Amino acid sequence: MSIDKMVDRFRENLEKYKRMGLNPLSLATGCAVKVDLIDTVYPAISKIRPALEKLNIEITPREDADIFISRKLTTRKRIINSGEFDADRAVALIQVNQNTASSPEKFGEFLLRVYTSIKTNRKLTIGKGHSIVTTNPKGEVAVLDLFKLDGDKENSYTVTNNDTIQIVDPLDDPGSQVQVDVAISNSLNDLFTKGVFQDIKIVPVVDAPLEELRTKLLENYKVFSEKYSFEMENDIQPKVGTLMIGATVIGKSDHELPTFYNNVNEKMEILVTRPVGELTPINLSMWILAVPELVEELEKRGITIKRVEDAKRKALDYMKKPNIDVAKTIYNYLPPFGKQFDEKSHIAITTDVTGPGLFVVKEFAKKANVDVEITDIPVIDSDIHEFSTENFIIPNSTAGTNGAIVIFAHNDVINQLYEDLKKIGQEPRVIGKVIRRGDGIVYAPQIVTKYIHRANVLKEFKLK
Repeated sequence: MSIDKMVDRFRENLEKYKRMGLNPLSLATGCAVKVDLIDTVYPAISKIRPALEKLNIEITPREDADIFISRKLTTRKRIINSGEFDADRAVALIQVNQNTASSPEKFGEFLLRVYTSIKTNRKLTIGKGHSIVTTNPKGEVAVLDLFKLDGDKENSYTVTNNDTIQIVDPLDDPGSQVQVDVAISNSLNDLFTKGVFQDIKIVPVVDAPLEELRTKLLENYKVFSEKYSFEMENDIQPKVGTLMIGATVIGKSDHELPTFYNNVNEKMEILVTRPVGELTPINLSMWILAVPELVEELEKRGITIKRVEDAKRKALDYMKKPNIDVAKTIYNYLPPFGKQFDEKSHIAITTDVTGPGLFVVKEFAKKANVDVEITDIPVIDSDIHEFSTENFIIPNSTAGTNGAIVIFAHNDVINQLYEDLKKIGQEPRVIGKVIRRGDGIVYAPQIVTKYIHRANVLKEFKLK
């Protein structure tokens, strides 16, 4: 398709969004919609933690999902903004406007108000919180899925998560199946990173400016659930009129989970299951249609429109497919429930590359109290990623949605895991190694500055 025809199609789609009261140029794609962890979320939680503890409310340390030992009687209730339920645990979706998202103080006040609005006679653990930004000043809302745990313990773990996006591809119809496939897969990915794939249940989180669009999106959830044989459970939804596509997901595992932070040591390497940075070619594709003058600059760098579209297509293929086969592979490298970790047989820790991009390596190195060295940054197309970062199209071109999974494991395990991942169609790469027990220092090659322009992220790396 010629650039002129692509621009025409883009403009037609732009009008379609505008008729719904949406501007795709202002919608954040994928996990780029997240509230900034470094500058806002972590400082806010630090400020309100003492006040919450006095009220018997605990926010757990950063983890991909909430993890607890299964009980025979586990009930779930969803509340919007506030409510009453004798809950033990909660996963929370917090949507705030740009003013609140830019201030740790205001964001902390919002969290404090929401969490203290939950009326329960038990100790409440906020096991996972997901925070996103809306351009709608009146679009602030909290969706909380509460869990009450009763009865005897079972020999398994229950893992829950919530993840939500606004849009995946602004050039596609907002009600397309792809948008929903990516959104649900992204939420499930935090279960899959832990090797969890049994008894999967999906509870949609959907909002839209038009009831027709909301209905279409929910129909797409049914299509996805039936395709992959997942159980879907309907529930109340937020209704603030913003575009929101996501899910609370629940699963079980009869194996231990890869959270062996104390066992990470200098014999271990770091592997990613495939290239990172899915959001970059999608954003670049949109901006070269919105600002056609970029085409000339691209061509000076030897980057054709076709190459950008090929990279975008590859990114969307990654994003819309749930990583269930990777989950099953990880599961095979974990000890059965209640058994001990063996570093030469088992995976130590895992996470996925989402909104923070490769900053997740820093987060998990710090949790494991190790210093690591990154030696490779496998992006989808290095020229496209460098161009996009250099031209401020995306400030962190390693960011993704339903992203690659990062695995820390002993060299022997990594070697076998590499082969197993290749067999299921993945593109694994060893990107670094653990140097020593330490303070979470991450040494990175200079090329990281070509992929990340955000100063608050770059300062977390020591450049070689």
